[in-house]
Amino acid sequence: MPPAQPDPEPPPIHRLLELIKSEPDPAAALSHLELLISTRPAFPTPQPLIFHLLRRLATAAPSHLPRLLGLLPRMRHRPRFSESAALVVLSAFSRALMPDAALAAFRDLPSLLGCNPGIRSHNALLDAFVRARRFSDADAFFASLSHGAFGRRLAPNLQTYNIILRSLCARGDVDRAVSLFGSLRRRGVDPDRVTYSTLMSGLAKHDRLDGALDLLDEMPKCGVRADAICYNALLSGCFKNGKFEKAMRVWEQLVRDPGASPNLATYKVMLDGLCKLGRFKETGEVWSRMVANNHRPDTVTHGILIHGLCRSGDVDGAVRVYSEMVKAGLVLDVAVYNSLIKGFCEAGKTGEAWKFWDSTGFSGIRDITTYNIMMKGLFDSGMVKEATELLAQLENDASCSPDKVTFGTVIHGLCQNGFANKAFEILEDARTSGKELDVFSYSSMINRFCKDGRTDDAKMVYENMVKDGCKPNSHVYNALINGFCRACKISDAVKVYAEMADNGCSPTIITYNTLIDGLFKAEKYQEASSLTREMIERGLKPDIKTYGSLIRGLCRDKKIDSALGIWSEILDAGLQVDVMVHNILMHGLCSAGKVDEAFRLYLEMKQKKNCSPNLVTYNTLMDGFYEIGSVDKAASLWTTILDDGLKPDIVTYNIRIKGLCSCNRTPEGVLLLDEVLARGIIPTVITWNILVRAVIKYGPIQI
Repeated sequence: MPPAQPDPEPPPIHRLLELIKSEPDPAAALSHLELLISTRPAFPTPQPLIFHLLRRLATAAPSHLPRLLGLLPRMRHRPRFSESAALVVLSAFSRALMPDAALAAFRDLPSLLGCNPGIRSHNALLDAFVRARRFSDADAFFASLSHGAFGRRLAPNLQTYNIILRSLCARGDVDRAVSLFGSLRRRGVDPDRVTYSTLMSGLAKHDRLDGALDLLDEMPKCGVRADAICYNALLSGCFKNGKFEKAMRVWEQLVRDPGASPNLATYKVMLDGLCKLGRFKETGEVWSRMVANNHRPDTVTHGILIHGLCRSGDVDGAVRVYSEMVKAGLVLDVAVYNSLIKGFCEAGKTGEAWKFWDSTGFSGIRDITTYNIMMKGLFDSGMVKEATELLAQLENDASCSPDKVTFGTVIHGLCQNGFANKAFEILEDARTSGKELDVFSYSSMINRFCKDGRTDDAKMVYENMVKDGCKPNSHVYNALINGFCRACKISDAVKVYAEMADNGCSPTIITYNTLIDGLFKAEKYQEASSLTREMIERGLKPDIKTYGSLIRGLCRDKKIDSALGIWSEILDAGLQVDVMVHNILMHGLCSAGKVDEAFRLYLEMKQKKNCSPNLVTYNTLMDGFYEIGSVDKAASLWTTILDDGLKPDIVTYNIRIKGLCSCNRTPEGVLLLDEVLARGIIPTVITWNILVRAVIKYGPIQI
């Protein structure tokens, strides 16, 4: 066995000191310090060198700070630092979200750094708790200041209160924040700009915009000048709440304020907010001011404008901004390309979208969002083959992999384009291979199967969804209920409704409308009425669809007076009644032989601005008049149909042929067949049945 090799001789002290000072990687420099201390324990390491390394680690590698702090007690000549060194350490732990490390260092400051923590160190630890959202620890530590729980009693200063205000606003406790702010002067502390901007931001974020605006007006009276940060907080709040006029008032105040001026962050807030509100005239004015004031637009600023223009449909304007970016030599990120691709797809210009798609490939910046946007655009344009080819390309792309949005996009797109079986195949492949699927994928599949009458398949998808741990939402339940109602499986629809409640999903107005209408069509009048009462008891207000179903159901149940009572409720509620609901009531009145009342409703309808009678209206009334033998009134409606520019369909002709034949005017009814054929309208089985019955009843017609 060869003899063990002796450990290599460590570098000389001067070399180690040089390495500690010049090593680019602070963690590697720390390793050199560890070697120096372990091999030269008697050497007094220069205190400025330790502090220099301390600052480098705090800036670039705070996770290694505990290693350095652990070395200090091992030094024979232990350095003593001022509180400034403590602030470097504690602030670094705060920024790195390392509150436990900050607390440990704070407790051992005298032994580690040779200094006692003052109020600034206490504030740094408090800030560490708040940044890490350890709010209960922050509250306890703040309360301990005056009790001296950490060594000595200290009076909180303005910075302390600013941190606590930020903490209260971050957790949404703005009432306590307002109360604390109001008590500051009584505590002998005058708020500064940070105090005001912190509270303004908190109020604005939590929908207390008026209170935030009041603070802006209060600042000059209290001798505090607002800066761009204050204005930016208010502008963000205004746009978040959709308050365009208030945002512009704050903007004008900032522009006129001699002590403050918009910064680049201000312009970004303004451009983003105005674009989202569709205020592109004002967007252009703000952009021009930004350029005139030498704030050079960057990639983010251009991206905001491109995104806004694309959302508004002005893709040509977005391309002009894109061209400016290229000319200026700005780096084009994937967010800019994604906005352009989405904008062109939504404008129906998939050819142009493809060009930007290719650009993302050339630049090597394509991400999964790019794929998802492009596939959605292709599906929306009916380009199913191209979209599925893109999915195959994605599956072979080493830099990207399909996510739940991808599967939702593909499944929904295939379903919308009539490829239910292909969509189901992709859904099953994804779920059996353990891919993440969201509720949108399942609901799209369920909705498509229900529309196709494949309720058993829809139910199977629903059961798999629950088994896979994906919680159904109201869209899923509503699709199932609608599918079962359309398939006349009303008991299954009621069962799904019960499951919906059992699974903690609250029924929506769509749920109730669908089920109420289904129950009425199934002639389950009592159950439908009970469900209507339940809906109202739950605090949901009936809408025009609810009332339409109620009127139709009551008319079918021969309860015309009750239907008229519902009609009065609609009018009293001031709801806008459309032509469909008018037609439902007219049909009910005509079926009950109350044709004159239906005709009065028609006359009222004609006087309304946005409720012109349609062909169904005239067909219903004409049929009613023929049923009671009022041939002349029916003929008058026929003339009105033509005068109003409406085109009679086969239903209209069937009503007239049948009506004339039933009123002993069979020859006139038979002659209408020639008019039907001359107009290019195809007679139906009903047409021929009417004519055959007329011939059987009255014998051969002499024309």
